[in-house]
Amino acid sequence: MDLLIVLGAIVVVVLVFGWLFKLVKNTIQTVLLVAFLLLVLYFLFGVGPDAVWEQIRVWLGDWLGR
Repeated sequence: MDLLIVLGAIVVVVLVFGWLFKLVKNTIQTVLLVAFLLLVLYFLFGVGPDAVWEQIRVWLGDWLGR
């Protein structure tokens, strides 16, 4: 019986760490993609992150009715 509990715990730990690894990997990929896009906007078009953020705030304000 103890062996089944240990095996079950190992399976749960493996699943949780696998999920956590995927989450961290996807988060890092998203951060790198956003950074790349901001750099492209800045160097090719001269649009800084503050202008992008202000536009996002305008869109969200319109969407939320503010």
